[in-house]
Amino acid sequence: MALHESFQALPPVLDLVTSFLLPRTIDCAVYNRLDRLVSLYGDSCAYTVGAMDGAAAKGHLDLVQWLHTHRTEGCSSVAFIKASVNNHLQLLEWLYQFYPQVANPTEEIVKAAECGNTEIIMFLHSKIRRDQVEPALEAAAANGHVEVLNALLNRPYSMRKSFVAAAANGQTQVVQFLLERGFNDRFSFVNPALVKAAEGGHCEVISLLFHKSDAYTIGDSLIAAAADGREAVVTLLLESCKIEKMTIARALEKAAENCHYDALKLLLENFNNDGGSNEKWRAQVASIDLAFTSAVERGCLEIVKLLIDTISTPLSDVLIVAGANYRLDVLGYIIDYCETRNAKCEFYYQTIADLAEMAATSRNIDMAKILVAQCVILNTGGALRIAVDNDDVEMLRVFLTISSFVYIRGALVKAVKTNRVEMLEILIERATPCMIEEALMQVGATGTSSIPKMLLDRCDPGSYCRIFDNAAGQGLIGLIQLLQDKMERHSIRCAVISAAIRGHADVVKELMDKCDLTGITCAFEMAALRGYVDIVNLLRGRCEADSIGFAISAGDADIVRSLRSKRARLE
Repeated sequence: MALHESFQALPPVLDLVTSFLLPRTIDCAVYNRLDRLVSLYGDSCAYTVGAMDGAAAKGHLDLVQWLHTHRTEGCSSVAFIKASVNNHLQLLEWLYQFYPQVANPTEEIVKAAECGNTEIIMFLHSKIRRDQVEPALEAAAANGHVEVLNALLNRPYSMRKSFVAAAANGQTQVVQFLLERGFNDRFSFVNPALVKAAEGGHCEVISLLFHKSDAYTIGDSLIAAAADGREAVVTLLLESCKIEKMTIARALEKAAENCHYDALKLLLENFNNDGGSNEKWRAQVASIDLAFTSAVERGCLEIVKLLIDTISTPLSDVLIVAGANYRLDVLGYIIDYCETRNAKCEFYYQTIADLAEMAATSRNIDMAKILVAQCVILNTGGALRIAVDNDDVEMLRVFLTISSFVYIRGALVKAVKTNRVEMLEILIERATPCMIEEALMQVGATGTSSIPKMLLDRCDPGSYCRIFDNAAGQGLIGLIQLLQDKMERHSIRCAVISAAIRGHADVVKELMDKCDLTGITCAFEMAALRGYVDIVNLLRGRCEADSIGFAISAGDADIVRSLRSKRARLE
């Protein structure tokens, strides 16, 4: 990238840009033999141990010696390690002669073993303790360097880690070499190595080991291979070894847990129940059920399809698992399976209703659409009420498309009681006149609330008298205030009597000025009979002596005490 020409004539800018571009040290230029850069910037950029470390890594012995003579920075342990990795034996020997204090032969021999640098290893061998050789043996085995192992195994060492490392990394030649050297004990070498080889999918190593192992470890190896999706290993073990069905079931479970379809299919083909005790059979079935549930939980649709005909778990249970984990493709498939194959279990419809509520609660509109699209019968009552509570317009509209009137009624009442105006407007479009009247009876609002007015506007005016009478009987003062100016004398009279019978003094007080004497008298006497002192006190000033006398004779002690003074005054 070139500097813009307008800045190129400004030396301060050039110096500033150069300061950003130049490295902090001259090391890289030194060990890459960039002599011109070294001559230009060697005096202004610092030298560090990185110069000799880099030269050692590249095998530049002459440069390392020049730095030793002309500079004082020296090197770090990195120089030894890089020389060991890159097989620079002569340079490593020189470093040990002049900088032994920064050497780390234990790490160096491991790095050399990883790379198979036998000469380096033999040089370092005498500089470490016997117990420090074993990590180098393990590194050589893991990387397939038989010649290194052969060079080092002139004394006895613990080779368990090396053997297992070779198997884990698929180093067949190393495994064969170690077996021939007598490292073939089943428990120390063969069994742990077999499991590691299975995990890594190394069939050639497995072929060397399985006949030296035991049934239990072969089973563990199958399970390990299934868990890691090693189809080739699964095939090899199933074809070459006799494995119990319970072990196959456990392997199948692990394959399903990790969504390894091909491995699971191989295992399922070898899982035909061959009888045995009921206890074993139940354990096998339980493993299949667990495998299926794991596949559902992780959303492994292909595995779900593979296992769905083999399970004993009620599909209602796994539907909840699919919904709770939002595995919508799996959920849709299982619902379709149940609906089209008539595979509905005892609690299927309740489960679908629970899923609808789950979708509404989590606001998962995609789940809701799946349920609505695929379920022939769906109890949406709970979901509608939750959508109303959440003010979730989209969710409400989705579930309304499949909702029956009984579920809409519940949601309508919920919207009225919780003053959800927007939700109510949507629900009213699907409601019947009876539902709207019922909702009116549920509202506990005052006469100034917008909801009763909204509902009344949707009612047939011919039903106002019935609504008014019902409102009076239930003490709904808000509705009474909205409707009283629309009522005739007869409706007012009936409402006052109805309110008095049920003890709604506020309704009686609201309407008594509009009520005729017949209605007042009847309401007064009904209130006295039922012991409603507050209503009796409201109406007694409007009643004749005969009515008061009837009330005294028919009422309880509180009524009698309240009315005696009134009767005496009238007489």
